[in-house]
Order: sequence, then structure tokens, then C-alpha cells
Amino acid sequence: MLGLNLRQEFKGRRLKGTAIELSNEANTGATQVPAQDFLEITYPTHDLLKGIEAVGPNQGRPVVVIGERGLGKSHLMAALFHAVHDPVSTASWLKNWSTTLGDPQIGNIQLRSGMLVIGESLHRQRYKHLWDLLFERHPHGAFIRGKWEGMGAGQTDIPSDQLILELLRHTPTMLLLDEFQTWYDGLTNTKQYPWKNWAFNFIQILSEIAKEHPELLVLVVSVRNGDTDAYQQIHRVNPVQVDFKAGGSPERIQNDRRRMLLHRLFENRLQIAPASIDGLIATHVSEYFRLIGTPNVEHERKRGEFREAWPYAPHLLQLLEDQVLVATDAQETRDLIRILANLFKSRGEETPILTSADFRLDNEASGIGALLDSVANEHHRTLRDKALRNLTAVVEAVPDHASRAPHLQEIVGALWLRSIAVGNMAGAEPATLQVDITQDKPVDDNGFQVELATIIENSFNIHQDGVRLVFKEEENPQAKVMASARNDKLFTDGSDLAQLAKEVRYVIGGTEEVAKTARVIALSRDWLTQPWEGLDEGEHPDRWDDRLPILVLPEDPDRLNERLGRWLKDNLQKRRNTVRFLLPRSDTPNAFYDRDLLILARAEMKALEWSGQNSDYRKLHTKYQAELRDILKKRFDRFAVLHRWNFVDPSKCEFHVEALREQGSKIPEAIEQALINDLFVPEDFEALVLDATAENAPVGKLLRELQEPRPVGQDCIPWLGETAMKERVLRLCARGKIAINLRGMEYLQVHAGEDEETAWKRLRPKLGFTGRQLDEVLLLPPAAVPSTGGSTPVPQPPIQPGAGSLFGGDQQPVQPGDQPIPPGPGFSQTGSIFGGGTGSPRTTLTNPPTSPLNLIGKLEGWGIGPATPVKEITLKLSAATGAQLKELLKKLPDGMTFEISLDKEDR
Repeated sequence: MLGLNLRQEFKGRRLKGTAIELSNEANTGATQVPAQDFLEITYPTHDLLKGIEAVGPNQGRPVVVIGERGLGKSHLMAALFHAVHDPVSTASWLKNWSTTLGDPQIGNIQLRSGMLVIGESLHRQRYKHLWDLLFERHPHGAFIRGKWEGMGAGQTDIPSDQLILELLRHTPTMLLLDEFQTWYDGLTNTKQYPWKNWAFNFIQILSEIAKEHPELLVLVVSVRNGDTDAYQQIHRVNPVQVDFKAGGSPERIQNDRRRMLLHRLFENRLQIAPASIDGLIATHVSEYFRLIGTPNVEHERKRGEFREAWPYAPHLLQLLEDQVLVATDAQETRDLIRILANLFKSRGEETPILTSADFRLDNEASGIGALLDSVANEHHRTLRDKALRNLTAVVEAVPDHASRAPHLQEIVGALWLRSIAVGNMAGAEPATLQVDITQDKPVDDNGFQVELATIIENSFNIHQDGVRLVFKEEENPQAKVMASARNDKLFTDGSDLAQLAKEVRYVIGGTEEVAKTARVIALSRDWLTQPWEGLDEGEHPDRWDDRLPILVLPEDPDRLNERLGRWLKDNLQKRRNTVRFLLPRSDTPNAFYDRDLLILARAEMKALEWSGQNSDYRKLHTKYQAELRDILKKRFDRFAVLHRWNFVDPSKCEFHVEALREQGSKIPEAIEQALINDLFVPEDFEALVLDATAENAPVGKLLRELQEPRPVGQDCIPWLGETAMKERVLRLCARGKIAINLRGMEYLQVHAGEDEETAWKRLRPKLGFTGRQLDEVLLLPPAAVPSTGGSTPVPQPPIQPGAGSLFGGDQQPVQPGDQPIPPGPGFSQTGSIFGGGTGSPRTTLTNPPTSPLNLIGKLEGWGIGPATPVKEITLKLSAATGAQLKELLKKLPDGMTFEISLDKEDR
């Protein structure tokens, strides 16, 4: 990046601490290294220059450096040490900066010389009393200590001002007491050990000497604030205050501080040409102006701020200084240097300007580690973990995240950093995040909005706070639901497909009224090859009842006739003519591959699963369910039913495809109305019924035939349901086209002179039989029974029963020329039916094959009670097994004789 180099101390794998020690055992302290080396990393800030002037010649006031930890108090104290200890090197340093900054006054600052300089970091607790420091480090100290201790009974608790003056007259001294407040506050103050009182009195002596005899003593003390007793005694003599938070305009202080930071971090920052910087960051700056809405009159000033802060964006430095570090226990400048050094090491060569987006959550070397170490705040660490999980959630939920969210890492990192700011400044507006990710190329506005929406939808800790987005520890219910819904790994069991199918069934057939007449089945994703996969067994064809099956296709099939014809042949073995295929709009994909539909189905599931946690999830469940159902209602616009069938070549099958105007639960009724009004041809149905009547076919057989496709080349008659079809059969009966034998108990036929509507009202309630009972309801030509209706038995081919024959062994059909038994009730014949003998009048009654229970009902219908004598009883069985025959014989009553004859099959 334009040849910018970090200082050597920051280039190692492990960053060295930036805390300044005046001295240490290794002799590498700030006051133990040559002045040139120390001053090389020192920038002449306003505070530093003020301090150098305050310890110069002809100055007569103590100096107090005030500032919290990490602001640079120790660095300033070390610079003052070298200013007095090595004025030559310091003067040369001031001259160089005077030229560099174009400020002659810097080079004209007067420096004191010829003084002993004693500096000590008191927080190291090497000295119990301040006079011990003077006596040990001053060349005349041992003599004065001995003189004081040799006073015997006249020795005072602390050395007197006369003794200290005698010491200083021997060798004038500059005394620097760093971390004086920390040392002072740690002193005990009991009656036996009143050390704090002694220190309080002794610092007063030193302060007064420094004020009255500045040629003998220069006193420099650093404290954290001015509210402590450690400072009060010095404050009485009106010291020079070097306060890091005061002096000059806020803008000057800020610029001064930032220049100091950059000089401390980089070896050659001032050697980088401003024009080169402007060219490098031009895109970022112009996008900043556009997106933030900076007034034109402010452009030049703001451009100067960007130039001064480079390689860091000024909005990043302001964020760290004014919001992030202020919100924590960070040691400000010291920690800020560590954070910025790490950030440059990890990202400095990859980007023209460093912003919040360069803090990578998954890489502590990017400055995150230094930041977290500095803030020492568990909330921010937890928030980082939450942000990392959100980052992972987006990656897992968006398979093509690299293209849909190319700035995912940058946006999440920037939003996290901005979310740990203080108060109502936490978080960021979308425009701010777009600025953060803008480098050498502008980011398309629409593309960024889509990318940001993708991230928000798949993260569950991002909250909307007004116009700002912010990471929070608590989960955002809507974001959590949607993030989970977009995570495919949570639905590998196919539960989302089942939920979508469930909603399809509900939308089409969910009402109680529809459920009575229609069975809505949403076929599976692979409906062509595995249509019943994942469906309840009750929805498989072998479990279908008499309700009309509506099969909902997940997609609009190509080559519809061929696809549906092959499907019927392969997947339905019976009732092929009963099916209605509900078709989606042609512009929709397979519902089970439609990600938008699946996301809504998943969101509905998850919201319901978590609805017990709070009411927000219950509201979301209602919301997503309503959205999904509204889409599904509008999805289907056509249906198909079979028109012509070709079993040999299903590709030649033909289907009626009809448009639908209704939506949702109104679709089943709309399908039936379309079938009745547009596709059902009454003439075709009448012709089929009349053909069946000519064969005396049972109604059950007729209905089963209607449920199957008609032979090749014939138009299929739409199946309208058993009830509707029986009503149409009865309507033909009411027109006098046919007669109906109701299982031998009643005959339905138009009465003489009866009109159609009257007959219809009379006949309509009669045909209440269903299922196999309809196999005993026969269709007859109208002339086969009396026109008056009633209970006339059905005429059967006359037979000659054999005497005592139980199973009809001697029965023979009446041959041509024989005298048949005339049909009708009341017929009687004297004597044998073959013309021999005499006997009581008899009525021959017969009934076609039916169940034993129905035969018992016939006996009652014929008026045969327990005492009614009957003769020549014949029961005919067309076939039976040996076991069935044996069981029947066991149940015959005792006291009677029976004759049996049968045809045994030889095997």
C-alpha cells in the first residue's frame, strides 16, 4: 500500500506491548535508551510541546500530567526526561519537526540543561517513601540521609525542607514521578504507619521548593485525574497542567492525536505523497460523499480528514475512539495502537483504505483479538460469538452465498463492530455499511440491497432499530425463523415437503363441505415415478373411498396427454376414469423445488415449533401460514380429466383440460360444475345405461364400468360420483326408459299416465343402496314388469324342481314344448307341476342368487311365517368347497331328510 511500512516492533507474529516503562531491569526502558532512538517514535503533539516548554529554563512551576490509563502519560514523561537529560538531541529533533510541520516556533523552544534527571515509575512500589528515591539516586543523597538520621531525638518524621534544599544545591535535579496517584492511593495511613500523611507533607515540600527555587528543582508528576489527595497539595502551588483532554479546539486535538498514532505505527507515514493517497482512496471518498449525503461545501474539508487518517478511514478511527473504546475499560491510545497495528498487518496490503469491514470475525489477527483483549467486556465477546453463528447460518442457508452475498464477511464484521458502540449510536444504517465495504470499486446499490436483505433474512440476531441495524444478544424472532427456514440441513428428513403438501391439501380441500365429497391428494415431488412417496397410507389408491379423487400435481407436465396417460397406466390399476388432475399455472416450477414456497412452509413449521416460547412466534406462525396459503390459492388454474383411453399405447391417450376461475376451496365445486355443464354428455350416458338394461345388468356393474375408461376410440363418460350417477339412472327410470329391480323387494317404473317430474320425486328416495348391494339391483326393460309397479317378482327362466332336491340336483330347465310356470303372483296349479296328481293351490316363488340374510328377508316379504307350509324347496349353489358344504350340512335341522347331488371335479 504505497510502500507504507509498520515499525519493526509491530511486525512480529506476536505484537509487543506498547506500554512505556521509564526504566526496567533489562535497561530497555524509555529513559534508558538513547534520546535519538526514543524521539524517533515520538510525535510532537500539542501536549508534549507544552510539557517541554514547562520544564525549560526560566520556568518556575511544577508540572502535572493528567490523563487516564493508556493516553500516553508515560511516553510524555520519558520525552521530558530526554529533553533535560539530552537537550542536544532533543533540540535537533525539534528542529526537524519544525521543518516537517512548517512551524518555526517548534524549533525555537528553549531547553534546560545541566540538571540531574531522576525518573521513576512509582507503581512498581520500589520505594516506601519519596525521600528514599532522592537519597538513593542523588549523588549527595547518602550524606543527607545520614545527616537526617543522625539527628537523634531531633529527627523529624520526614526530611525537612532545609535538608532537601541542601541536597539540591549540591546538584540541581529534575524529578519525574510517574503513576504518582497509583502509588499514593496504595499507602497505608494508620496511627502506627501514617505513611500517606508523610507523603502528603513531603510532596508539599517538593512542590514549594519547585515553585520558589526552579533553578534547583523541576518537579513533574503524573496522575489519572485531579480529584485525588495526591494532586491537591501540588495544585496549591498552581502547577502547569498537561491535560490530554484539554487544550486547543476539538478538531486540533483530534488531528494531533491521529498524527501521533500514525507516526507511532509507521516508519514512513509522512513520506507518502498526499496526491498518491488522494488517488488511491478517491473511489471510497466519493462514494462516502454520495451515500452519506455530505454537502458540497464540506467535501474539501472531509477529503483532508481522509488524507490525514490514511491508511485508516476517519470514520473507523472515530468509531474506535469515540464509541467502542469509550464504552469499555480500554487504555485508549495504547490499546488503539495495538488494534490498528494488527488490522494493518492482516489487511493493509489487500485494501486501499481500512474500514470497519476489515475486522474479520473469524480471524483474530485482523484486530479482533486485540480489540477483545482491550475491551475486556464479556458482552462484546458474547456478541461476537452470536455474530459468528449468524455468519455460519448465512453460509449454510444460502448455498450460493459467494455470488448472492459476496461481501458477507465484511458486512457482518462491520455491523458487529458498530453494534458494540455506546448508547443509541450502536448499529449502523445500510448506507454506512455500504460505505464500509466500498474499496477501489463502487458497490451497486441494488446489488447491495439484495445482499444485505439476504444476510438479514438468514441471521437471527440482527434487529431493526429505527433505520439502524444492530446485532443484539437476544434473538430476533423473525430473523431466527427465517434463518432456520433457509438452512437446508435442518430439513433433510423431508418434513418441509410434507408440510407444503399438507398446506396444499388444506387450501384445496380443507373445508368440511369439500371433505365430504372430494379427496384431495397432493402428489409427491417425484410424482411421475414415485407419486405416493411420503403420503399417508390412507391416501394410497387401495384405500380410496367413494369420494372424488383430486390429484394435485406439483408441476405443469410437458406433453400432458402422454405424461398423464402413462401415469394412469403405471400407477392406478382401477377407477382410472374417476381421477381429476389439478394443474398449476404453466409459469410455475415444481412446487417442491420452489424455494420460496419451501421457505414459507419451513418458516410456518419453525414458528409453530417455537410458539410456546413467546407470542411473537405465534404471530409469525399465523403470518407465514397466511402468506403461504394465499400463494397456493392462486397457483392452480386448470384441471384435466380423461377423454380417450389407450391401454396399449398410453401416449395416445387424450385428456380434457379445462380452465378454472375459482381459487382455493372453491376449486373442487368448480371442477364438478365444469364436468356436469361442459363435459358430461347425457346422450352417451343414456346409451350406455340402455345397453346395460338390455343385458339385465346390475347397477353395481354399471357403476364400476363407468369408473373405468371406455374401450379404445370411445369417449369416456366423466365420473360424477356414485350418488350423482345413481340419480341419473333414476332420472332415466322416471322418463320410462328403464325399470329397476330393487333386490327383488320392489320394482321401480313409471306408472301409467305419470309425468317425469312426479315420477322423479317418487323414485328419487328409493335407490339408497351402496357398494355390493348395488350388484343385486338390476336394470330391466320397462315392459318386463307391470306398469303399476308394486311387488311383482322378477320372472325367471322356468325350471322343473325335483322332489326333495336341496341343491337342485334334479332340476332341469323347461325344454321347448313343456308347459312353463306362468309368472306373477296368485298363479296356482292343481296336482303335480308335471300334470299328475292333485294338491292344494301353490305359488312358485324364486329369487336370484343373494346372501342368506337377504333370503331371510325375502321369506318375510313373501309372507312366509314360522307356521307357513312350503313344498318343493330348492336351494341352488353354483359352486362350493368341501369345507363349505360340510359346514352347511351341519346346520340343517334335525327330523328332516334331504337328497343331495353334485358334480365333483376330477383333478
